[in-house]
Amino acid sequence: MMLAGYCVGADTGVLYIRAEYPEAVDIVKKAVAEIEAKGWIGANIKGSGWNYRFKVIKAAGAYVCGEETALLNSIEGKRGEVRTRPPYPAQQGLFNRPTVVNNVETLACVPWVVKHGGAAFTKLGTEKSNGSKLVCLDSGFKRPGLYEVECGTPLARVIDELGQGFARPTKALHIGGPLGGIVPLDKMNALGIDFESFQKSGFLLGHASVLSIPADFPMMKYLEHLFEFTSLESCGKCFPCRIGSTRGKEMIHGALEGGRKIDRALFNDLIETMEIGSLCALGGGLPLGVRNALQYFRTELDPHFA
Repeated sequence: MMLAGYCVGADTGVLYIRAEYPEAVDIVKKAVAEIEAKGWIGANIKGSGWNYRFKVIKAAGAYVCGEETALLNSIEGKRGEVRTRPPYPAQQGLFNRPTVVNNVETLACVPWVVKHGGAAFTKLGTEKSNGSKLVCLDSGFKRPGLYEVECGTPLARVIDELGQGFARPTKALHIGGPLGGIVPLDKMNALGIDFESFQKSGFLLGHASVLSIPADFPMMKYLEHLFEFTSLESCGKCFPCRIGSTRGKEMIHGALEGGRKIDRALFNDLIETMEIGSLCALGGGLPLGVRNALQYFRTELDPHFA
């Protein structure tokens, strides 16, 4: 972060960590204190004429604050809701000052790139997906955990070698978080840990978390959970996300509990409105996984639709 700050002329670095991860907050605060004790933070660092300070924020637990502009609002003490763009954060960001917003995973690559050069970095991975990617495997694998792999590594290899296979019968993988694509197991061999293979197959790599959906868990119930999650985590600023996710949850709940058939045209209109009209990826990203499920699990889902 300090290297990035030096390159862009920033004098402040803010690390925003969700309250659900208290150990991470403590570890990072300790690391900041260590480099401060060695004279690498403050005014005129090591006589360079450059000033830099760190602020570690234990953030509120809102999922939408992963969106860069909602994150900026949260840091400023405002409600964590998405800003309309333009202006973009690099033009007018935190406290209306130009701000570079990056994921920790991205900034962690900076020292390696500075040491070895950009050309060496682009040799790692594929033509369009350079470098490495962090992949998180859930408890549905025999060896769950967080792994760093070179981009382009076959997904099947990650599952079979790193994850040691499935710990339970599994019918699909939800990759890239709750807004990612739902991948049936028979599509696994066509995918690598790179953005282009996922895009080509109609899925989304996203942040590369891999959640396994048990074979005996109803896909309809899983979709209800996704709509409910979105409705609870929506910042409420735009109605396609706020109302659309709630209506989707109600439609599926009515089919599961009340036996009411879902009007397919109405349901398709609903997810299209969310995809096109939402201000950010919370509402706009949900339809991808829903469409994947409707495409690959028709036998299971069709009885619930008129």
